[in-house]
Amino acid sequence: MGRTRQALMLCLAAMLASGCASEVKRAPAELAATQPEQGRRYVTTLAVEARPESGYPRSIRAGTEFVVVGRVAQGLVLKPTQTVLTIEGAHMHEAYAVHRDGQLVGFYLPVERAYSALPLPASMPLQEKNAP
Repeated sequence: MGRTRQALMLCLAAMLASGCASEVKRAPAELAATQPEQGRRYVTTLAVEARPESGYPRSIRAGTEFVVVGRVAQGLVLKPTQTVLTIEGAHMHEAYAVHRDGQLVGFYLPVERAYSALPLPASMPLQEKNAP
């Protein structure tokens, strides 16, 4: 009876574990300052729908303002100025948008100093915001 109970507990634990969210896939990334671009502000002209591999979709509203904080090898790193952007897996991670050629290609995770790629880039048209 002890072995049967132990086997049932193992099966139950395996079923529960399979329902847990996966970890956000990421790779170390070095954020480099970009003097001519740093501090520039941009606004999204359309809503952006991103689908990270973790399965938790992210939406960025049209009109969201970003400031350039630097570059990673994958593109320009944009920090939202009036909201907090996160991506979610087994844990929540603060995220900055990584933009290249008019598309959101992934996220820079400032706390982890890492990059998380999107499996499919999402269209992210930007308009430069002029200083007041």
